[in-house]
Amino acid sequence: MNEVKIRERELEAMERCVECGEIKWSSYMIYKGGEWNPVCDSCLAKMGKKEIEDDKEKERERMREEEKKGEEKKEEKREEKRKEKKEEGGDKKRTVEEEKEYLRRVGFIERRNGDKTQFIKEIDGVILGRTYNERFRKGRFWGIKDGKMLSDEELKQIGDVKAFYEFREGKREMPELPVPKGEEEMEKVVKTVKKMAMEAKGTVYKIGDHEEPSAALVQKWANEAGISVEIKEAIQTDEYAKAVVRCSLNGQVVEDCVIHHFNTAKDRIALEIIEKMEKEGKRAIEGFDEEGRPILTQEAKYRIFKKFIRFKDFAIRDAVSKATRRAELKLLNREWRNQEEIEAEVEEVKVVNRGE
Repeated sequence: MNEVKIRERELEAMERCVECGEIKWSSYMIYKGGEWNPVCDSCLAKMGKKEIEDDKEKERERMREEEKKGEEKKEEKREEKRKEKKEEGGDKKRTVEEEKEYLRRVGFIERRNGDKTQFIKEIDGVILGRTYNERFRKGRFWGIKDGKMLSDEELKQIGDVKAFYEFREGKREMPELPVPKGEEEMEKVVKTVKKMAMEAKGTVYKIGDHEEPSAALVQKWANEAGISVEIKEAIQTDEYAKAVVRCSLNGQVVEDCVIHHFNTAKDRIALEIIEKMEKEGKRAIEGFDEEGRPILTQEAKYRIFKKFIRFKDFAIRDAVSKATRRAELKLLNREWRNQEEIEAEVEEVKVVNRGE
């Protein structure tokens, strides 16, 4: 009986049964006379449908059992791997707080500033630090030697860095509490760090054919001169960011104002991105509209939007920094133009005064 070929129909239909000849609802087809024919449920039951369904259910049960055994074997393998890791000591997961406690115990000095936490240690002329902040929630190492920032490869060679990662991986235990350092020693390390960091940042950059001092270098000069800085105004709206800074030295006062207009800034950023993409060999403009305005590609739009949003996030801080730098340079009376530029300007003033 099981040798009869039977298949289920996709749609139930009212047709003449090939067995009884009556028109009835048919859910199955049987292979008879070299072709598939409809068969009613009553005739199918007489032909042993139940036995066939039982065989199918047994096959499905067998497949379920095999699948279950396969999952059990996989779980056994996973459990074996977990045991191996545990035996090697690599299954321990260190939390950020445990990492911070480790740094404290191996001699790092902790400094907090708002949401930022720094751990600093001086090792053979190297200032080694690890910073935790909004950007680096899990922390990041940095180092300064001879006024220069260390690369990631150089950091990896430092013993304290290697030991830290061994602790993080569970290969080291939490060390014992160290003897607390005195306040004078801690202050000394902090001052050294600030000095070396300023030396690393204090550089000049080129604009055209002449050099300009960076904000960090100007700040260094201002600190040495004893310039006092006061932020008179710092506001940001949907249209602009404005900063007014007053600097004073020995009774002399200088104010400077910087305003970032966002519409202008966005146009400038767009031009920068378009030029950059052209240098990269990428298409930034895919055509022009009826008024002759460029139609930007999706990539160009995304890059412009991303840079513009970042600019707005830091606009007020940038305005304060620029205004401070300019005011400090005026007080310091630093001249950052070459001799030809100075002479040309002096000659221009003379010509104007003569009325030529």
